[in-house]
Amino acid sequence: MRGFIPPQTQDEIVFCKKALTLCENSEKFNIKTFSTFLDLRQKELFISQFNKCHGIILDFYAGFEGDSERCIAGVCNEFDKIYTYDYPISILYSKINCDDNITHRDFLGAIMNLMIKREYIGDIIVKNDECFITCHNSMAPILISELKKVKHSFVNFEYYDKSLSYDREFSITKSTTVASLRLDAVVSAILNSSRSTATTFINQGLVSINHLVSKRTDFEIIDGDIISIRGKGKYKLNFDGGKSRKDRYFIAYSKY
Repeated sequence: MRGFIPPQTQDEIVFCKKALTLCENSEKFNIKTFSTFLDLRQKELFISQFNKCHGIILDFYAGFEGDSERCIAGVCNEFDKIYTYDYPISILYSKINCDDNITHRDFLGAIMNLMIKREYIGDIIVKNDECFITCHNSMAPILISELKKVKHSFVNFEYYDKSLSYDREFSITKSTTVASLRLDAVVSAILNSSRSTATTFINQGLVSINHLVSKRTDFEIIDGDIISIRGKGKYKLNFDGGKSRKDRYFIAYSKY
């Protein structure tokens, strides 16, 4: 199991200060407090700040059940409880033109063009001819009134008041072996390239693990890590520690 990785950038240091203040306010004023949407790295950092406080409990919710990448942290008194309806999360829904091949990236780009910060947008689920957007309550009216076109298709979002569950679908799943669980070895296997090519991607800051950019070629990968390679896709790693007769690790990776 990988240990906690402390803040690596000034942005992460600032984030930790804000997270600690949020937890302290819940402890001091006995109120429920909520973050904006957190990615996997921010979730890890938030937990590290929560652990500095006492007498409070921590929960996370993405707005739906199933496989999510972004969630909101909720903090309250240890004798209280946070319910799903307490979270400042709205789910929006629209039919889409599936013939236009609109992707998650297209929707995210259209939302960013509205000058909405990423932290106010949760998961964007695109499947068949439907799109679901989880967002902070404060952003829902803006998206409903302003998000009317994505790529070449017109959309019309409205509040979705039913329960939602989602299991992520992967475009490919492959198995292979690697000499070690170092980042450069795993990236090389995913890209089916040389170790030097993988090293170049890593050194240029094009590879992140669970939303944390790493320029360390010897960074050790663990089961369940999500590796993003800019321009090449996002992959979820799975392995159980098994080795081949040649002492190579068996791994499997699925592309989003």
